Amino acid sequence: MNKETIEFIDRTLLADGDYVSVGLEIIKPDKCFPNMIVEDINTSDLHSLKHEIPHNLYVDKRETDVGFLSRDEAHILYNTAHKFRDKKALAIGCWYGWSVCHLALAGVKLDVIDALLVRKDIHESVTNSLRCAGVLDSVNLVSSNIPQIIEELAEQLQRKWSLIFIDGTNEAINPLNYAIICEQLAETEAFILFNNLNSPDVTQGLDYLKQKGWNTMIYQTRQIMGVAWRGNIEPVQHQPDPNVNWSVPEHLQNYHVSELSSDSVNEFMEIITAIRPYTLLGEIRLFSLYSLAKKICIEDIPGNFVECGSYKGGAAALLASVIKRYSLRPRLLYACDTFEGMPEPTEIDIYNGIPANETGFGVGTLKAPIGENIQAICQLLKVQDIVVPVKGLFANTLPQYKSEIGNIAFMHADGDWYESTMDIFNTLYDSVVINGMIQVDDYGHWDGCQKALHDFERLKEENFNLHRIDYTAVWFKKG
Repeated sequence: MNKETIEFIDRTLLADGDYVSVGLEIIKPDKCFPNMIVEDINTSDLHSLKHEIPHNLYVDKRETDVGFLSRDEAHILYNTAHKFRDKKALAIGCWYGWSVCHLALAGVKLDVIDALLVRKDIHESVTNSLRCAGVLDSVNLVSSNIPQIIEELAEQLQRKWSLIFIDGTNEAINPLNYAIICEQLAETEAFILFNNLNSPDVTQGLDYLKQKGWNTMIYQTRQIMGVAWRGNIEPVQHQPDPNVNWSVPEHLQNYHVSELSSDSVNEFMEIITAIRPYTLLGEIRLFSLYSLAKKICIEDIPGNFVECGSYKGGAAALLASVIKRYSLRPRLLYACDTFEGMPEPTEIDIYNGIPANETGFGVGTLKAPIGENIQAICQLLKVQDIVVPVKGLFANTLPQYKSEIGNIAFMHADGDWYESTMDIFNTLYDSVVINGMIQVDDYGHWDGCQKALHDFERLKEENFNLHRIDYTAVWFKKG
């Protein structure tokens, strides 16, 4: 990814007229699409456009008769694709590459099929945009939209796909044909996403998968997106824009709509507004912490909470706030960190081939004195009586506090390095109760963290059923 052109932004910086659901990480690859403009909703004659939705309508100024996915729809794609990082994905429909770019930026290995790619101008434009975004090498562009080409491509490349996006196929029988073929060529654990379920023709594809036993759901967006999934994976949660009076078309009345409660959304936003200066975690990881912690409290799973790697304490304060509001029993949150900077990494601790100490996040970085950081935010949120700061190296403090901590219902492991992560799991994993939750922050970023988790998994002769949150974080339930 080209970090000079791809911005990760806070939702407060979204343009007027843009909406992205709470809980989704937001990126902005707009610089890679220099011909993208906002079309006037009131004068546009785009097919299946819901004119009453006041969200920005993006088009390519060279051909304004076809729109891009809305900002919200593109981020459903992006955050869904995070769950399949480094796996194979297929996009049917490309246009000028907006949706394809969002998929590729999430780290999937992407095959793209679209008849319009035979046009030199479109192929060149898509290629330039993907090159600008730093993802061209992970995308295979194929100029065809005949359903049988999917089977030919699968045979040629000897692959099945974990994530499939069907777009730009809202005419007659095409969506159904694509769904029938893709159902056979999807992995055992897979997602198939549809765009433009405003069209009954497109909905035929989702209907087919539902009849075949796939789980299904729709997202209330401008064009209405749908998802079918199978296996032990979960779709992203989505909150439709609360400022829009949404309605569900008659042909979709039997589908569940993804919708977070307004109370939960408002509560989460209130908390992260307060903790933002005290954490480096993105919104999607914070929302995962919030959701998992709330579930544990409501289901009354016994045990305290532990965070290993607290930095300034923002995530710890969030977890403590959930305990304060929802726990049915007394609980404490133990926030463990040196609070004096990162310990020395080993040669295993590398990112993208670069040793940790050469990345700018090596030994001694991320120092955060307790008094002006974790204590300050905990006092602000009035959770200081719930949070117990534990200062020192994990190898020293965790064995010392293990007995005091007792049973653990939730553990947030943000140890970065191999040895730190092994210290966390070697000392505390056995204290995590059955059905307790564990979120690991650096699994996809630092090689050492990922290796430690799998080394420990083999040591315990267990199979951790990891759920992707974003490009780096995962969570799993202890079974």
